[in-house]
Amino acid sequence: MSRRPSVKTNASMPADHPEGPFGNRCLFFVGQSIPAVGKTDHMSENHRYRANELCSRVAVTVGGLIITLAAVATAAEARASTTFEATYTISIGTVVIGRATAQSSFSDDAYTAAISGSTGGLSRLASDASAQLSGSGRISGTTVLPSSFDLETVERGFGTYVHMEMTSGRVTKLIAAPSLAAAADRIPLTDRHKTGVVDPLAAFLVPFDRPGVPSGRAACDRTIKVFDGWTRFDIQLYYKATKAVDGGSETYAGRIIVCGARYIQVAGHRSQADSQNDLVGNERLEVWLAPVGETRLLVPFRIQVGTRWGDLIVHATRFVTEAEEDRASLN
Repeated sequence: MSRRPSVKTNASMPADHPEGPFGNRCLFFVGQSIPAVGKTDHMSENHRYRANELCSRVAVTVGGLIITLAAVATAAEARASTTFEATYTISIGTVVIGRATAQSSFSDDAYTAAISGSTGGLSRLASDASAQLSGSGRISGTTVLPSSFDLETVERGFGTYVHMEMTSGRVTKLIAAPSLAAAADRIPLTDRHKTGVVDPLAAFLVPFDRPGVPSGRAACDRTIKVFDGWTRFDIQLYYKATKAVDGGSETYAGRIIVCGARYIQVAGHRSQADSQNDLVGNERLEVWLAPVGETRLLVPFRIQVGTRWGDLIVHATRFVTEAEEDRASLN
């Protein structure tokens, strides 16, 4: 994606909007497309903002999760490319509010990824919206180095757009529309906040040195520094448990690593809106990681975010990998 959406993107968000351009939708954060969760007719405007703010931060904080948390370990194995395809349902309680599809490809030391998602339909918990994300980059040893990131969302004719280029963890080109409105309590975003970071799509690539399921602490115990085009935040992962799942046909069966997560605001946000951000201090944030076939990769199988309306669950209903050399060996 290299062009801005044709829908309107206001020059800046209103100053009284609680937290920037993601506040009026819940973007599926590895997708980034869970719009307006919790938006019901009887809710006050403040509660609607808080619901949307929660969802947007889920999108950008758990959002790179669906296609990432993966890595190519060494150039020796990397000659064969591996593709990963997954379908995820998004639900609150027993109500399905959206779906997303993820596709990524790994070859040599490079990765490319794309996600599309939508919400809405009959559920009153989510408004109609769609989102597309794409990204690419490379992996050097145990370091993830994104080169490009694109985001485009549309909800009720209103769009957001991000195009970001990066070199060695530093943002070298940025287009983000709409821009954040000026506000006295906004924590300033400076050039140093755009250095030593990854984009939301690459936020959870985790390089490992051998195939299979690594130790839980090796997979989970890390802090990820993320810049989404508007704000800078950290995601602190920590190990919680190792479980076994039996996903059935075309999905995963085996050991799963469960990581807890903490969301920490750094810059670009409004300090007086902290109490409205339900991700801050949320103790019900989890991501379940599963290996991708025989590669040295992990990707999210399930994501959980606690909300006041119940747990928001992103769950893989299809989870398929294929290695190019496997296809070649059949010919």
